[in-house]
Parts: sequence; C-alpha cells; structure tokens
Amino acid sequence: MTRNRSRWLALFLAICLGISLIPEAGFVSAAHAESYGMVINGNVRLRKEATAGSDYWFVLPVGWVCTIHSEKTSGGQHWYRVIAPHPEASNPATARTYWGYITDEYFRPLTDQETAQYLATRSVSTASSAAAPAAAAATAAPAASSSASASAASSGTSVAVTGTTGSVTNGGTNFREGAGKKFRSMMKLDRGTVVTITSVPNGVGEEYWYGVSYAGLNGYINSEFIRVINNSGSVTVTISPTATPTPPPSTAGYNAVQLILSSAHLRTSPNGTYNRDNDWLGTGSILPLSGTAVRTAGHTWYPVERGGKVYYVRDDCVKLIKTSLVTSSPTATPAPTAVVTPVPTSTTVLGYVRTTKGGCNLRATPAGTTVRQIAKNQVLPYLLAPVQKSGYTWYYVDANGNRGYLRSDVVTVVSSSDSPVTAAPNFTADPAAAGYVKTTATDVNLRTKAGYSAMLGRVARGTVMPYYGDPTTVNGVTWYRVYHSTLGYGYIHGSYVAVVNADGSATPTPEPTAAPTGAVVTGTTSQVEASYSTLKLGSTGTAVKNLVQALKDRGYYSGAVTSKYTTTVEKAVKAFQKAANLSVDGVAGAATQHALYGTVPVGAADTSNLTMTLYPAEKIDWWTGGINELWAKGANCKVYDVKTGIVWWAHRWSGGYHVDCEPLTAADTARLCKAYGVTAASEIASKNLYQRRPSLVTIANRTFACSLYGVPHNYPEGDTIATNDMKGQICLHFTNSWTHGSKKVDSLHTEAIQYAYENAPNGHK
Repeated sequence: MTRNRSRWLALFLAICLGISLIPEAGFVSAAHAESYGMVINGNVRLRKEATAGSDYWFVLPVGWVCTIHSEKTSGGQHWYRVIAPHPEASNPATARTYWGYITDEYFRPLTDQETAQYLATRSVSTASSAAAPAAAAATAAPAASSSASASAASSGTSVAVTGTTGSVTNGGTNFREGAGKKFRSMMKLDRGTVVTITSVPNGVGEEYWYGVSYAGLNGYINSEFIRVINNSGSVTVTISPTATPTPPPSTAGYNAVQLILSSAHLRTSPNGTYNRDNDWLGTGSILPLSGTAVRTAGHTWYPVERGGKVYYVRDDCVKLIKTSLVTSSPTATPAPTAVVTPVPTSTTVLGYVRTTKGGCNLRATPAGTTVRQIAKNQVLPYLLAPVQKSGYTWYYVDANGNRGYLRSDVVTVVSSSDSPVTAAPNFTADPAAAGYVKTTATDVNLRTKAGYSAMLGRVARGTVMPYYGDPTTVNGVTWYRVYHSTLGYGYIHGSYVAVVNADGSATPTPEPTAAPTGAVVTGTTSQVEASYSTLKLGSTGTAVKNLVQALKDRGYYSGAVTSKYTTTVEKAVKAFQKAANLSVDGVAGAATQHALYGTVPVGAADTSNLTMTLYPAEKIDWWTGGINELWAKGANCKVYDVKTGIVWWAHRWSGGYHVDCEPLTAADTARLCKAYGVTAASEIASKNLYQRRPSLVTIANRTFACSLYGVPHNYPEGDTIATNDMKGQICLHFTNSWTHGSKKVDSLHTEAIQYAYENAPNGHK
C-alpha cells in the first residue's frame, strides 16, 4: 500500500513541480471539476466541519491535490470545502472520495498553469492504467469518458458505460425528472442509496448529470452526489453533448459592479491570491469596471479598480450596474436605464463630528452594512443634514475619501476641527409646559409613547427639555412627555432625567413614584459546609466507612472498605495528612476530614458579594425594552439561578442578538457548575447540558426574567477572561432575543424566561 501511494505521488511530483496526483474518478469528472487546490503543509487534517476543533476524516500529505467545491468563513478563518480520496488507498483512481474542510493556512488554489499540468498528468495516468487489473481499469474509465468521447458526443455516438451501479454520497440528494436543476425532484435520496446508472454524465451548462434508475423510476442525479461502485459489467448508451464552457457575460451597458454580499475578496488575478486586509466591505458598495470579464475556475471574474490598482472580484459576489458615480471603463457603453440609486455626492461641509469610541462602523446607508471601521478621536466633516433611522441620528461623513454614515452614539458634534458643540439651553420658558427636565445619562432614548416603545432618537447628556402634563407611570417606571428641538415630541425614561428650571438649574424633584420593594436573597455558595466528629484508632461506624472510602478514592488506601479504624486506616490517614500539609498524627479530626471531603466548617462558606435584591420580575423586550442601555457591554451583573438559588457574577463582553457573557471569576464558574451539577465547565459541553436555565438579573431597582444557555462556545474569540476556568462564552436571552445561528426567537428560551417570571421569589409584575 505504501509503495502504491509513493508511485502516485512521484508521478505527479515529477510533472507538476511538487503537486501530487489525485484522480477524481467516480465522483467528479475531469471536465466538471474546474477548480483545484493543493495542501501546502505536511500532515494536514481533512476536517468534517469548518471548525478548528471538529473531527476529521484523515491526514493529508504536503502536495496533495483536492477538488475545490466552495469557500466559506467560519470562526474567523477562511475554509475551502474540498473533495479528496483517502491518501492510503492502493489505487486513488478507484478510492472512495470524501468531502471535508481545510483552512487557507494549509491549502491554496492551483494556478491556471498548475491546473493544466495536473489535468494533463491525470489524463496520462488514467491512460496508463489500461494495463492494470480489470477492476482498476474499469473504475478509471468514467473519469476519462468525458474527454475521450467528447468528439463523438455531438453526433450521439453509442458507447459503453463501465460500471452499472452507483452510490449516493450526500443525504437529501435530489432525484430529478431531467438533467438539470430546473427539473422537478421526484424524491430525495438518502446517503448510501444504490442506484442503477443508465448513462454517462450529460453536460448541462457547467454541471454533469448521471442518468439513473431507482425504485422503478428513471431520472437524473448531479454527478457531484454519486459514486460508481459496481464495475462488473457495462451498458451501451448514447452520450449527450458534453458541457461547453460558459462564456463570460457581456459588460456592455455597465460601468461598475455593486457588492451584494457583506464582503468579497479582491484578487490580484482571476482566481488568484488576495489579502484579507484589502477585502471589499459593505453590501451595496460600488467599484468601477476596468477591463473585460474573464471566465475561469467555474466563475466569471470582473476587473475592478480601487486605489489606482486593478483587482478581480467573483461574479457571485456582485451584480453589474450602470451608475454616474464612477468613471466609465473603456469597454462600457451607456445603459438604457439606471440600475442603482446614486449615493450622495455633496462636497459641502455642514459641520464636524468626532468619534468617541474605537472601531466605529462607517456604514454604506443609515443602519446599513459596514464599509469599514473608524478609529477613536477622528474628526470628520459631515456633508448632509443628519437623518433619523432605527432610533438613531446618522451623520454622512467623509473619512479620507471613504464616505458613509456614522451613528450618533459613537460620535459627538464639534463646532470646528476640535471643539465640542455646546447646545444653548432653552432659556425661554414655555407657558404650556408643566416643567423642565435635563438628561443625566449619555444617549437617552426618546420614545414614541410611554413604555418601551419605538425610538425617535437619542438625546445627549445635559439636554434641557420642557415636559407636558403629569408624568406617566408604566409598569413602575415614570415617563415624561417632552419636546426635543430636532426629534420633536416623545417620552423619556424618568430614571435618566432630573427635574430642573427652564435654564437648567436645579429644582426640587416632583413627588417620585415609590420604588418597588425588593426581596433580599443570598446566593448559594459553591462551597459545602459540614461538621465532623473526630475519628481515630478504634473508632467504628458509618463515618469510618465513609472516611475509608474517601481515602481509597484518593489513592491512599487499598483493600476492602471497612467500618473499623484499623492501623492500616491510620497509616492511610497519615499519608493523606502529609500530602495535604496537615499535622501528621493519624487522627482524622475536623481539619483532616474537611481537606479530604473538600468542605468547610459550618458558617465558614464564602458568601461574600452574593447578596442580591430581587424585585418583582419583569419580561423586558430585547429590541425595544432598553435592556442594552441598562446592561451595557463591559458591565457586570449578578445572575440568580431560579431553580437552585445560586448567584453568580456575569461579565457582558458583547452580543447583538442577546447577551454574550462569561462568569466573572473562577469562583463564579464554580457556582455556575454547581447549578448544572458538574465540577468543571468543560462537562457542561461534554455532557451536552444545553437545557435553558431560568434566571433573573437585577439592574438598579428592576429585576428581569431571562434564560441561560450555559454550554461554553465560541473559543477563543468569546474567551475574554483567561482566569475564570471557562473556555469560551455563554449566552443570556431576554424576551424576543435571537439565537446566533437561526436569527430567530428560540422557543426553549421563551419557556425558560416564562418559568423565571412565574417563579421569581418576589413575584412578578
């Protein structure tokens, strides 16, 4: 087997300057597999999933060539989905093929020249296999049939198809009425289903389809999802015309392309290399065409210009457009109608903003996709009047030639290039106003009605506004109906304003709404309290038996477990005391037993910082309730596990669809593990304890029902606290929050939130 493998590798290395040979017979024909890549490191794992820690099929040697099916980004890494036979197969031409994933750290696409050399080498190898045993030669035939019979195909010549049966390689494979995706699927076939092959692959566009028979029906299966398995005979069929390369579409009438994904690689040549730092970002972004499209590797590649250089972008990332915002390329001609709405082209500076945070998203449209990120303390001109969308004010700025929108919560308006604008308060009293309030927090939400309703925008700290009528109370929260000079009338949360005079000076606050009464609870510690009687030579009973069992479990005692404190037990106790740095006397006193059992004396458990006040529980909406203001990223909150009473501290580090958090300390992880009934955070994952845990979070004088998904995940990206004994992050969901994957509300979280709401120690609102 080793000799055969070396023979295959040596053949292709000699012809392709270091590229090893993998014939694709039985899975993807030579004409169909248009894109190939090569392993560039030794002992690279072909993984089953696009994650660094997933299981793998086998290890590939350096120089091993695979068919590239697709690409994706997962876990911050770029992955190629590839097709490869087992490297230890005695004859790769007849070997079973596997689908798997390799990162671009260990794999690269072949150049056009390398691909041509590889295909030529494979053709030579397949032809030479005619002298091999019959079974091997028969299996190799399908790989060569597409090219060998291409000239006969146009006339419909009858030829023999070697191999009468095939196996479906993917679950849910469509069994279609005709050759092509446009035909109706008669049924979906399970992986491993055996079908009878009735024709060689028929070329349709750039795909190939086997004619097959199954369950009394005749139909077609895409050649990507079928493998020839029976080589005992042949059947004579007529070959359909083979697929012809699809010519690149005409770019006449267009002068630009528009990004339809969130990002795309800009390559130095068609299907060539790229630099991730140079990726094109922002759905809807536009780049001018700069030449003629090229067809290769199964895709059309459009030349575009950026920063004075020409790059190539793939057709499935963009759409052709005609726009007046770019200079027409030499080949472009006027289009009959405009395809896109031009972005603003104003060059008039209306004012300036300064970024107040790092990594500010510059977006293509208000609340749209991110074009790039802007550093902190950058002073930028804005060119259009600010607009309102999604509860924010948006400023259209120019950042060194990159134009887009910045959100009001990441910038502050400045009067010049460096001085913040101080808005003059409204010193003219409004006779109709009941009074005045001034915001006491940064970016306070102004809402359409009292309660957690839709937002009109955000109001800066220190803004003075008149309020009208008596304050309104909704679910224990006071709301003021105010007037803002640019946002108009709306309601503002009473906790974030102070009642003032018209000039902003302090004035006594109106009668406040009584704060809710909270129930004080002390969270369960992760430590176990216990008391013990002294055991020594001659003692008997259950306590001695438990002691002996614990000593045996720890490796200090061997033999049968006894309930008598013998000299053998005494020796084991001394050995344990010595290892635990205790006084070595052979007597199992309280200190020895606490050390052995991992307990603490009664009243000595650490409950510091675990006292938590629980108010009547509320269900707060993730999108409109304001929870993201109350629990900001980077802040810590106590979490109460409703079913066990355990309290632990959670650090919120991120989360757009829900709270992404981590236990704050190793002690908090220990408490969380106790709630799950395990001793280490890794066991939560290994035992698949995905069940949602009903929880409560208190922020200020309000308690909110939530649901915990405590399986650690997203490591290492989600691991921001190295000392908390947990690898990765966990998630807390509130009403109507979404999961990462589905971007939908999870019914199990909804049930857990309801349970926490109904079983809160101090009731609910």
